[in-house]
Amino acid sequence: MAEAGTPSERHPSSSLLAPVAVRTIELDRAEPLELAREGDPYRSALLIATRGGVPLAVQSLTLDGGTRIEPAELRSLFSDLPPETAASVPRYGAVPSVSVVVTTCAQPESLLATVASVLACDPAPLEVIVVENRPQGSPVAAALGERFGDDERVRYVEESRVGLSWARNTGIDASTGDVVAVTDDDVLVNPRWIDWLGRAFASEPDVACVTGLILPADLETDEQVFIEQFAGFGKGFERRVFHISTPTSPLAPFAAGEYGSGACTAIRREIAHELGGFDQALGAGTIARGGEDLDLYVRLLLAGHTIVYEPAAMIFHRHPDATDHVRREVFCYGVGLSAMVMKQMVGGQALAVLRRLPRALRYLLDPTSRKNVRKGPAYDHRYDWIERAGIAAGPFAYLASRRQQRGYARTSA
Repeated sequence: MAEAGTPSERHPSSSLLAPVAVRTIELDRAEPLELAREGDPYRSALLIATRGGVPLAVQSLTLDGGTRIEPAELRSLFSDLPPETAASVPRYGAVPSVSVVVTTCAQPESLLATVASVLACDPAPLEVIVVENRPQGSPVAAALGERFGDDERVRYVEESRVGLSWARNTGIDASTGDVVAVTDDDVLVNPRWIDWLGRAFASEPDVACVTGLILPADLETDEQVFIEQFAGFGKGFERRVFHISTPTSPLAPFAAGEYGSGACTAIRREIAHELGGFDQALGAGTIARGGEDLDLYVRLLLAGHTIVYEPAAMIFHRHPDATDHVRREVFCYGVGLSAMVMKQMVGGQALAVLRRLPRALRYLLDPTSRKNVRKGPAYDHRYDWIERAGIAAGPFAYLASRRQQRGYARTSA
């Protein structure tokens, strides 16, 4: 299930036309923004406003062939923002050490960029553990050795059992930090990502998990713009705290899309072990295709833990840019969503889920819901039916995936 809500305006991404210039601007020292590029000029811009490095808002702008945006125009786009931003958050505990797990499937080029961005964080992570989930013949180990061979913080491990959850759990088991942040090989992290993750863990009592803001790294193609409109991973610019005792949505705690996304998730290592990590029957590479992050958030809340969504812990995701990949992504999103819900139902939450089902269906179909408000006039609604086909298949996919994983467990026993 996903977050309920009724936004009053269209989302900025709904008006984007590819190619899009994605830029972060610091409002307190705004300078003229040059948007020149080789090839076709940018048709629109997605501008992320920050103050003191903290993201505040996003706005879209049609360029009409222009390549320069003056500071006055930039400030006017964000004129409704408050003049100051809090420089710190409350602190109830110590800032933990952070290990970072990056999973990959033989993608050395994008992986090296991800690892480099993590190592550039200030403060730096305790360690970066790269987990190769397609080890046979993979060039990743050699590429890491060539690029980071002298850096003892970078470690390489292999997980031959197919599935994102297997890979992430292997990385968690290999980690030594108080907290383990998991991400993917198609992201770039903000230099203060580790800093803000640590602050968030220290900001509230019993914080078990912190998620952050995910923004697009680039939007060069129509397919990438579509993914941003269909399933943009950003959850807004407001810091939020989630606990089972203070539900923030009628769908809580099953409003999993409200809490964050797997590519920007950090969890206390001890709690990850207590919960058994990510469910190996869910996630990319399994029959269930996804939902492992959503399931983790629900289990954390049901266990009485606190999740903090900290938008200042910001990363940038490279969306797929091939049409066949986009169709597959949309279908997998639907499968993973309902597979996660099915997992909750067979795990003892059937009545609680069924009570929320009418609201969830209204949210799915409501054009003003947070899920649909991103979709612009040119959005191809055939993709909605692809997603719904995935949702219909998801419960059966979860049951088949669970049987498959039990077979793996018997084989390895």
